[in-house]
Amino acid sequence: MTYHKHLLWTALAAFLLLLGGENVVGQETIVIHDVTVIDGTGAPRRVHVDLVLSSGRIASLNDSRTYRHPANARVINGQGKYIIPGLIDMHAHVAGDVLNERGEPGDRWDRGVALSFLRTFLQFGVTTIRDPGAITADALLLRRLLAEGKVIGPQFFTAGRILNNSNFRPPGFAPVHNETDVVNEIRWQALAGVDFIKIYSSMPPHLTAVAIKEGHRLGLPVIGHLQRTTWTEAARLGIDGIEHAAPWSATYLQEESRAAMPEGMFARVYWLQHLDEAQIDEMIALLAERQVVVDPTLMATMYTKFWADDPRVTQNPDLAHVPESLRRGWAVGGFTKDWTPAQFAEAKRSWPILLGLIKKMYDSGVPLVAGSDTPTPWIVPGASLHDELKLLSEAGIPPLQVIRIATSNAARALRRQHEFGSITPGLRADLVLLSANPLDNIANTRSIDLVIQNGRVLPAAR
Repeated sequence: MTYHKHLLWTALAAFLLLLGGENVVGQETIVIHDVTVIDGTGAPRRVHVDLVLSSGRIASLNDSRTYRHPANARVINGQGKYIIPGLIDMHAHVAGDVLNERGEPGDRWDRGVALSFLRTFLQFGVTTIRDPGAITADALLLRRLLAEGKVIGPQFFTAGRILNNSNFRPPGFAPVHNETDVVNEIRWQALAGVDFIKIYSSMPPHLTAVAIKEGHRLGLPVIGHLQRTTWTEAARLGIDGIEHAAPWSATYLQEESRAAMPEGMFARVYWLQHLDEAQIDEMIALLAERQVVVDPTLMATMYTKFWADDPRVTQNPDLAHVPESLRRGWAVGGFTKDWTPAQFAEAKRSWPILLGLIKKMYDSGVPLVAGSDTPTPWIVPGASLHDELKLLSEAGIPPLQVIRIATSNAARALRRQHEFGSITPGLRADLVLLSANPLDNIANTRSIDLVIQNGRVLPAAR
């Protein structure tokens, strides 16, 4: 980002903080003239469109060759440009603990880091985020301040503390040891006003069942980062969403290979190499049948781990958007920092297996969304979601559908598809104007000319 753009964002921040008011809705009428619309639904692109925005909403889509602009409308030239819905990051931890400079989980969320992240998301066209596990009170305060326009950042949906059946006790986790603990924590989070419930890898099936039942009784979706409960079991129990690209449960390995599965992060490489395809096919068929939403987080799940020895990860220019203290923590706290060169090489050879697993889910009709899992080491807010889209494309998913995954699919998973997530009249005007065609190359989602949030035109990072 240039120095002048930094000043512009600082000035905008001060202005919006002074404004206050519900969502700081853009009040002017805007016409984006003669633009190509990629509406986020998976429908073919529409060319020569005059897109009209009014009072923070999408008012109409018109033929630019015949449409007469409203008097006093602000006209933005869209000739030769492409417009997509605002991107949605479905896995962005903003109100939880972050790694300190020693690479250890901090004692409490870092407000400065969180506010920096929120501004950066917007610069990269991410207009909505879902925080799947946070310090409950802090996350709900942040959600309110964002909704009131007192803090700059994306629209914000959040879980509370992650339910965890172990003694892992960072502030963003709630240890639960029995059914009563599970019910009490979920009821408290529901009273506090969370948007959904998140459960963690150590939860056994009987407690997972309790969490899903209680969450649904209270009208809250339940998602999970699961391992002890298999994805197949969770789908049968009625879970709404699953995080990350693979379950890593030994159940999905060839029977003769299960006992030799190693401990630690390298176990994931072994897991990919010893899959029982019949078990995987059964799992995917059930996920598709029950329409369980899967958020692969390919960037965090494995890419930045498998390539943590590569300067393209650890010296990525996007890291300039991350506070220095956090970069230092990432450098010393990486999950694969102790791997040997041979282990990194073996991991990279296994990468296509993981991409193939995601493609099989897509081909089978499993609903996918896109998430980055910031602030996992080397995951830059906003920028890394574009990298995630690139990996989904490399898995063999067409760019038009990758955009759908990152927009309308995500809005549907949030149960807000009638409010935002596509370029449809009546929906919230969250949009990204691009100077290059993302259907030619999904990497062109980075070619951002401007970002529109709730009808307000914002500057964007290059």
